[in-house]
Amino acid sequence: MRIRSPVAVRWWRACLLCFVLRAALGSSPGAVVLNELMYHPPDDRDELQWIELHNASTNAVDLAGWSFQKGVTYTFPSPTRLAPGGFAVIASHREAFLRHYGTSVPVVLGSFQGRLSHSGETLELVDASGAVMDSFRYGDSAPWPVSPDGLSASLERIAILHPTTAPENWAPSVLPSSERAAGSPGRTNAAAAPGLAPVITDLNAGPWRSGHPLDLSARVTSAEVPASVVLAYQAIPLDAPPEAARAATSAPWTEIAMRTTGTGLYTASLPPLPGNHLLRARVIARSARGLERIHPHPHDARPTLSLYLGANTNSAQIPFVSIHEFGPREPRGTSTQDHFRNQGRRRDAQAVPAPPARGSAVVLYLPPKGAPVQVFDHVRVTPRKGGWKLRFHKDRMLESMSTVNVLFEEQPRHVLSEHLSFELFREAGVASPLSGHWRIWHNGQPLGYHLYVEQVNGSFLRRNRKDDAGDLFKILWYEQGVAAQHEKKNNADHDHHALEELVRQLRATRGDAQWELIQRHFNVDACVNYYAVNMCLQNWDGFFNNHFVYQAPAPDGRWEIFPWDEDKTWGDYDGASASYDWYTMPLTFGMTGDPPKQWSQWWRPGGWFSAPLLANAQFRARFKARLKELCQTVFTLDHLDVAITRLERRLEPEVAYRATLASAPASYGPRRFRLPIAIPGLGGGPIDSTTEFKEHIESFRRQVKQRREFLLNELASGK
Repeated sequence: MRIRSPVAVRWWRACLLCFVLRAALGSSPGAVVLNELMYHPPDDRDELQWIELHNASTNAVDLAGWSFQKGVTYTFPSPTRLAPGGFAVIASHREAFLRHYGTSVPVVLGSFQGRLSHSGETLELVDASGAVMDSFRYGDSAPWPVSPDGLSASLERIAILHPTTAPENWAPSVLPSSERAAGSPGRTNAAAAPGLAPVITDLNAGPWRSGHPLDLSARVTSAEVPASVVLAYQAIPLDAPPEAARAATSAPWTEIAMRTTGTGLYTASLPPLPGNHLLRARVIARSARGLERIHPHPHDARPTLSLYLGANTNSAQIPFVSIHEFGPREPRGTSTQDHFRNQGRRRDAQAVPAPPARGSAVVLYLPPKGAPVQVFDHVRVTPRKGGWKLRFHKDRMLESMSTVNVLFEEQPRHVLSEHLSFELFREAGVASPLSGHWRIWHNGQPLGYHLYVEQVNGSFLRRNRKDDAGDLFKILWYEQGVAAQHEKKNNADHDHHALEELVRQLRATRGDAQWELIQRHFNVDACVNYYAVNMCLQNWDGFFNNHFVYQAPAPDGRWEIFPWDEDKTWGDYDGASASYDWYTMPLTFGMTGDPPKQWSQWWRPGGWFSAPLLANAQFRARFKARLKELCQTVFTLDHLDVAITRLERRLEPEVAYRATLASAPASYGPRRFRLPIAIPGLGGGPIDSTTEFKEHIESFRRQVKQRREFLLNELASGK
């Protein structure tokens, strides 16, 4: 055994005393902690990202020389004293933070470098010596809260003395009534507690059977036996009048005690519940010290387990979709983009209300052939011309679509032609929205078949393997000028400068210099493909306006085009004949040039991109080669008749069903209503007969044959 000298013993005791004093003074790991995080503000407004620190000790701490080196970079200046119990915020953009949150936040330091990932990453706080003081990796999906991922909430720490890295130690902040970057910067978290309540996971419900109890279970883990575990639920009738269903969502929740099996699994059996109801349930676990946890969290995007009590009765060839709105009807135009960017630029010049932070509707999706009913609860339903926008949650999307337009507007033909157009774009390999047809019910009223079209947005970009950090614009026909006509759809802090400069350079160059510019700034193959399919469809409205343009982020930075609003296609234009027998839109359409000698209602000037690109000799050669290739492959009657026939067989029964809604009553329990053919506020009455529907189908076949012949003749003549 080694005997240390008295000097060595005294030295070790001094070191131990220094360690104890350092802990008491609040400089040890855990004294200053990562306490709150706004990593994904609504509308991708990353200038409103911020990180909050909290001094949990009883002594002031000098943060001079401390820094973030992972996730973002920032070094605290000297001196930076954080008072005991105090908070400090560093922001992505200090001035933007102060404009949004006001100047009442006590300590707002400088702007950090970099960007907090929307999908999760590691943050690390180190002191001046490089020692790690706090670190954790947050996430944007379960077991992490979801509503901090773009739905207004921040990510709040619950218990200071528990590990930063544990997802169960983080909760969403209180959701505001309307969508905006919220949270509690500079003050005590709403979720703050002296310890952690029991953790609840794996909340599940057994299959519903009419006349039988419904079993639910959840796993509850805790350092001590929970004092109580309770199941709370509501049963909302979906066959009642809308006002009765809304009242049921505001009724008190029923609570029943859950039983434990002794292994952490808790179960409860609900009494037999009637069919055609929506069940919303949550579990409440309380510790012996009175700490409480509710799962799902009341401030999360989907604050309940939601289950449809009923069977799938769909025997049709298209899905059934039932939309039930339980809250106040959301006004038109309440998109985040409208609210944050386009006030004062819309034609109606009206103030655009902020959208709600969370929706109050449920969408039931009943696939054909009796597959299980899919429930999408707490979603936003926004009225739009001819129907609605359905906004699903990012972790609960419908067939990879986060936002879906459901519509039946203007001419019934458009419900057919728009889908066929997107089919052709997809067949040709153009990144295009998903589309199809659903039979719709709205608040219990049957409305017949509608077209659905995926919204071009971030999830669309990801599905098509595009970087969603790129800039997305929608081209408007009713504005003037480059910036005004390109409606910004994301990245609100980015301006139109790069776009305006590109348009200027395209106009200022010709020949080989212009071609070099085009190759450097455009995804040439994608743009060629888009314009070639447009020409096949005679999409006279899709060169100058009614499409999306997208610029990939650096270092790529190239532009491409996505189709949109494909109703005026397949021989249709303003004033077209009832036979839709127009086949002769010229190959020069979309280029710079004078209008036809005889003015036509389908004429449009060249677009900001289409005019210079289609007039460039090298680009035009590729365009004509691709157009010829399409006319030999996918734009042939043999090929497209498969899609046309599939559409015909799928929708012919739906045309007949929609026509019966003029006389068939819809019932809500004891009450009965009649639904007129022309749905008020939706426009576009149904096709009057199967005969008219068949005429439209045949016109599509004629269009493929006649338009293809015209294009091949024009290509052969060298035009």
